[in-house]
Amino acid sequence: MPRRFLDDAPPEAWGPPERTIPVRRKPGFEPAVRRWAFRLPDDCAQLRVAFLGAQGPDDATIEHDGFADWIERQVVGHASGPTVVDRARFTDPAGLRNHVVAAYWVDEAHHLAWRDDPAVRRWWDAPDRVRARTGIWREILRVPRDRQESIYWRDYPAGLMRSDAVDVYPTPYCGYYGAMRDRIPLAAVDPLDGPPDAVLAPRAGRDGFGQRWRIVPPHDLAVIRSANTWGRMDDGQLADYRAHLSGPLEQGMAFLREAPVASGCASLRMMRTHDSRGAEVPEDHALGHFLSLRHMERWAEGHATHAAIFGAAISRYRRYGAANQLRTWHEVFILPEGDQRFEYANCHPATGLLRWFDGERLDG
Repeated sequence: MPRRFLDDAPPEAWGPPERTIPVRRKPGFEPAVRRWAFRLPDDCAQLRVAFLGAQGPDDATIEHDGFADWIERQVVGHASGPTVVDRARFTDPAGLRNHVVAAYWVDEAHHLAWRDDPAVRRWWDAPDRVRARTGIWREILRVPRDRQESIYWRDYPAGLMRSDAVDVYPTPYCGYYGAMRDRIPLAAVDPLDGPPDAVLAPRAGRDGFGQRWRIVPPHDLAVIRSANTWGRMDDGQLADYRAHLSGPLEQGMAFLREAPVASGCASLRMMRTHDSRGAEVPEDHALGHFLSLRHMERWAEGHATHAAIFGAAISRYRRYGAANQLRTWHEVFILPEGDQRFEYANCHPATGLLRWFDGERLDG
């Protein structure tokens, strides 16, 4: 659990006093539901978030090919390991199973000690990884504190909110279009639109299987984790969720996954959360990579699939009010250039960012 729940939003949550880009919140607006966000320690200049994955034909192959053992010994059990870890699984469009671990470091010295430990690197960097029965991938993000935002429920700890290294506070910006941008401190002075010439264009020569690649994402790549859980719903609210909201959610995710060039969404993984023993948890979450915050907003504010999601969610809040049992949360990270690590070894060519952007083949 977080170190403490603050009674009020800290000054940085409102954005810097030299704001040049107006907030989208209308004067006097009050959200229907109070939502919460994490606050990093004062001495934390940046956050590290790692998505570590393995893919193969089925769960059994992945479980017996070393990934789970490496995670337990060299990530979760490491002396400089992450402050909190999530696990998930999904089947990708190529029909391959993927096991995914999301790991967060608030202490930069701990992250560097973990990253540079030869014992951590040995299994991952082994040359025979490109000839194994499974592929592996890692997307390790460097996120300055003013390039992130989050939104949670107080009674449903999730993501980084679960760490005892952070505080949690009631965000002043939620419940309206544009609130996501308003919650990002740097967005007060920077539109975070990315390079004007950034486009999604497939790169030739990346077969994926039998190869190891490092991809260089563009400046301002926007990464989102967005989740919803039905585990606390009674039968009536669960039936309502399935009748009115789950369909629009699935359609919205399908559009982003199937129309990357049109949407600017380079990768969309829809995953089921699992516990440390591999059992399913009643929570789905999406991990998406957009060309920029502008591209994410373009879908969120201008596409029919998101309008359907937003409308169904607002209708639900109005219908149930304080009795609503649906819990959702998300985290958004806007990545600057430099020290972002996106690597794929022996993976399907449509894995993550493998088919997009500049890259370097690492296996010769």
